[in-house]
Order: sequence, then structure tokens, then C-alpha cells
Amino acid sequence: MELFWTALIVALIAGIAQWDVFGWGDTMIQRPLVVGMLMGLALGDLKTGLMVGGTIEFMYLGVVAIGAAVPPDATMATSIAASLSILSGIGAEAGAALAVPVAIASQSLQMLIWTGNIGLLHRADKYAEQANIAGIERLQYTGSFLFFLQGFIPAFLAILLGVNAVKAAVEAVPQWVMDSFTLAGGILPALGFAMLFTMMSSKKLLPYFIIGFALAAYLEMELLGVAIIGVGLMLLHVNRMNEKAATN
Repeated sequence: MELFWTALIVALIAGIAQWDVFGWGDTMIQRPLVVGMLMGLALGDLKTGLMVGGTIEFMYLGVVAIGAAVPPDATMATSIAASLSILSGIGAEAGAALAVPVAIASQSLQMLIWTGNIGLLHRADKYAEQANIAGIERLQYTGSFLFFLQGFIPAFLAILLGVNAVKAAVEAVPQWVMDSFTLAGGILPALGFAMLFTMMSSKKLLPYFIIGFALAAYLEMELLGVAIIGVGLMLLHVNRMNEKAATN
């Protein structure tokens, strides 16, 4: 019974986070870092929740939804990966590796909901011809609520049915398999950085990348320090561009 209530709490958080995108204005609580933090707070392991959320956030740094191109679902991936990592004890890195198949499966579910909402849209057109404002509002709320269910139902079933299965799998599989998952979870953030660098790469920005890499890799400076220096360099660059534009 305790697992049922745990699954319900996780599902409510996942559903609200998923609903945020299409429900009430995209407040950014659906971002992996926020979702991981919320799961950590709810399940009593903030550190693991933040580690999983942060890892998945890095994976999605260069991923942008453009038009009808829907990327794998980072919100659902974080909800399930973070909660399973905490409840089963498989570790943050191995848990983050679970995010990829979960994200792809949730992407398909999202497309199914979008397809279903097309039928609601056509019905709304008929209500509009009849000046039935109340009917249009009901359809709007119904279509929006489906995205809450997109997060709620998979998360609830994953925790209720999957925690014990994951625990059993961890006990049964060889250690080298778990080490492989941990390694994959560590590589995925680097992939996210590579995708972002591919999108932003230019000869003008390359020196800043080299400086940041050198500070972190060779001088072993903390990430916050590198970020502060990066902000300073960015302000210098912008000020110089503004001065150049003003003189022209």
C-alpha cells in the first residue's frame, strides 16, 4: 500500500509538470532540473533527484522543438528516471541512462494525444458555428487535461509496477552491465554539450569555448567560477559589439 501512495505522489508531480507545457503558460517547471528536484524533495533524496535531473538537462541543452518536429520527452524521462533511481537505489548515472527509452516512448504518446486533439478541434469548429462558447471551453479543458494524463498514467504505472522489477534486475544482472549503464549515463551529458556546440559554433565564439575548457580541464576550476568568468567575457563581448554598432 505504501508503494501505491508513493506512485500516486510521483504521478501527480509528473502530470502537473507535463501539463505545464500545454496547460497554463509554460512556467518552466517541466525542465529536467526542476522535475528532478521535485522528485527528490517528494521522495526524500534531493541529491539524487538533482543529479539525475541535471544530467538529463545537459542531455537536452541542444534540443529544441521546431514546428512539427517533436523531440523525445525530457519531462517524462526525468520523472521516471529520477524516481526509479531513488526508489530502487540504482544510482544517478545508471538512472539517467533509463531516460533515453522513456523519452522516446513518451514522445510517441505525446504524438498520439496531439492526433486525438485534432478530433476535438473539429468538434470545436462545429460548436463555433453554433456559437456554443461553453462547449468550446469544455473541449479546450479536455484537450489540455490529456497532457496531464500523459504524465500521470505512465509515471504511476512505472513506479507501481516497475520499482520492484528494477530492484530485482539490479540484483540479477552482472556488475559489468550496471557499470555499462553508469558509463552511458556519464557520456550522455557530453552528447548534449556537443549538440549545443554544433548549433552555436562560430569562429567568434570558439575562443571563449577554449578558455572555458582550459579553466575547467587543466586549472581544475569549479564550474561556478568558470560560469562567472564566462558571464564577464560575454558582457565584454556584447559591450564591444554595441560600441562598434554605435560608431557605425
